[in-house]
Amino acid sequence: MRGEVDIGDGLQAFYRVIDAKEVARIVGNTARWVDPKTFQLLPVWYPEIARKQPLYKAGWASPQTNRGKPKFEGNIKANSAQSQALGVAKKSRPNWTCCHIWGNDDTSFSKGDSEVNDPRYYSCIANMVLLPTPLKAFTDAVPQMKAALRLAAFHLYGFLPEGKVLPSVKAAGDWLPEGWGHGNVTGIRWLNTKIEKSAQKRGLTILREMRDPIGEYPAAQVEMVKGYWSLITPNSILERAT
Repeated sequence: MRGEVDIGDGLQAFYRVIDAKEVARIVGNTARWVDPKTFQLLPVWYPEIARKQPLYKAGWASPQTNRGKPKFEGNIKANSAQSQALGVAKKSRPNWTCCHIWGNDDTSFSKGDSEVNDPRYYSCIANMVLLPTPLKAFTDAVPQMKAALRLAAFHLYGFLPEGKVLPSVKAAGDWLPEGWGHGNVTGIRWLNTKIEKSAQKRGLTILREMRDPIGEYPAAQVEMVKGYWSLITPNSILERAT
């Protein structure tokens, strides 16, 4: 009987055959970003929710359940925020995936201390990039690509989560698309009337719910998120709650 053979780390096997510069070129040419002006208009679109938080029925009256078990947020609201901020309907962007830039760096995806579990960053449109679905795995598993995306988000929006350190260009290596190291990022969907109306509508909904919270609406959480972003992006729609 033959013994088992250790096939090693799959990521290392991947590195040995992949052309990182070619992948970087593809990502650089296909990534779609929200306009920094849209980010300044409304940095966070759903401050009342983050990944793994319980979902509630309309009116925040009671938790949503499935066969008696509570339901939790996956990536639905982040997807919605990004679509609105890009000015596209989700159904009109097949085979594109909303990818968080700062998220769970734990490869087992078992830890809870992640930016996607934080309502300050989960629906923050500076923390997302739209990529063709086949490229999604790179944002989950390749540290150098994560570094590249984080550099791009910093140059576009000045975005860096609290307590985090900006990666160096060296950390991204050959995975850094041309120009991203000094802010030359393409694929931006510029702010237009449609996007601005969507932001105004969403912002007014947030403010209305804050003024008149009902049921289990997480007013303290939303107030915390608003206070955090008011310091970073003053004069946004959220400031109307002041």
